[in-house]
Amino acid sequence: MSIEQEILGLEGKRFAAMTSGDFAALEKLAHDQLVYTHSNALVDTKASWLESMRSGKVRYRSVAPGGQQLRVFGDTALVSAEAAIEAEVGGQPRSLRLRYLAAWTRTPQGWKFVAWQATPIPA
Repeated sequence: MSIEQEILGLEGKRFAAMTSGDFAALEKLAHDQLVYTHSNALVDTKASWLESMRSGKVRYRSVAPGGQQLRVFGDTALVSAEAAIEAEVGGQPRSLRLRYLAAWTRTPQGWKFVAWQATPIPA
């Protein structure tokens, strides 16, 4: 399997775990130093990102990425893409169209999701 196939497969697993509430999978995929920057500029750590989903404050209903492009620089992989996300935040439905950059780093335990930066696409 190529690195591209591996990383894009991990991205798919991450999105599936987010929408199904598989927190054990997310715990394994995410790096302990995760920096998750939402499209509204709020920033989560691994712990606060997972807690927002565990508590039900944030529920991801669907994540549909498109146009994924992968670049690998040694032990770092960057995925740039667009996504359509359906979520509930604080009980309120949200439809998001984003451009994002996801960063993965190779560790002794395999590739780990280490950063997310999202920007809304204007309507």
